Amino acid sequence: MDVLSNSIKEKVKSYLEENVKNEFLDIYDIQFRREKSGWVLRIFIEGDNVGLSDCISVSKQVSKWLDEVDIIPYENYNLEVSTPGATREIRNLDEFKKYIGKYCKIKLVEHDKYGRKNYKGYIKNVEGDIITLFVEEENKEFEIDYYLVKKANLEIKF
Repeated sequence: MDVLSNSIKEKVKSYLEENVKNEFLDIYDIQFRREKSGWVLRIFIEGDNVGLSDCISVSKQVSKWLDEVDIIPYENYNLEVSTPGATREIRNLDEFKKYIGKYCKIKLVEHDKYGRKNYKGYIKNVEGDIITLFVEEENKEFEIDYYLVKKANLEIKF
């Protein structure tokens, strides 16, 4: 990521934290990068009941602000505001704590003390660097060392 892209992301993040973020809406991620279609500023928002109307509202607010401050030096770019989706990535221990009670999929970098590399289950607890996962099909809890986690996502249980 180049310095300009990082600078733009930081300015957008600062604006969002001061003007958009509240007790019902949080900023999940901000991306600014060149894609096949051109430059894209992508903002992901989340909250318990965040929906399309929230995305539209944030998009209008940010678009107006961007026109006023003119921090993006490219004449043409796209602004996208959306949620990270139901199968969003769990990126750190704080997010594991936030999603206690939710169903997720975890892939490990290597086999753990149970001889496993993959899990699907409910996040039951997070204490220190240990994630306790309840695997319903086995009616069993597993303690997973966070530092072994390669990738984790929320999942939809059918």
